[in-house]
Amino acid sequence: MPIPDIGAHVERDLVLDPAAIRAGAELVGDANPLHHDEAFAARSRYGGLIASGAHTAALLAGLATRGFGEERDDGPGAVGVDIAARFVAPIRAMQRLRLRWQITGHEPRRSGTLVRLEGGIADADTGAPLLTATMTVLYFR
Repeated sequence: MPIPDIGAHVERDLVLDPAAIRAGAELVGDANPLHHDEAFAARSRYGGLIASGAHTAALLAGLATRGFGEERDDGPGAVGVDIAARFVAPIRAMQRLRLRWQITGHEPRRSGTLVRLEGGIADADTGAPLLTATMTVLYFR
């Protein structure tokens, strides 16, 4: 897998419907009723279902390791090393989302190259940030 250049970016738009929000929360073990119970969530300060932070961070991490290129025939060409996320605002059911990463640096290593990323999730209609993040991905030699 070729190492993407500094400044390269990748984006993905998506919408999480209520079923996807429930499934994502269940997958990461988040039992908070804000992610599962529409009646409870409707009475909350959020006014409806919101996505689990672990779920949304995982979607963003997946984009980082697959978004800049295809997997090689002999296995994945990149793996996440670390991620830091800040949850700025709730991600609501049926909200149009834009996931984005930009490469900010490279650090050669014996086993490959560490690639530094900055990005996050924003409301696709307004551009308002919902989650901001940094991540490091190891691209194998």
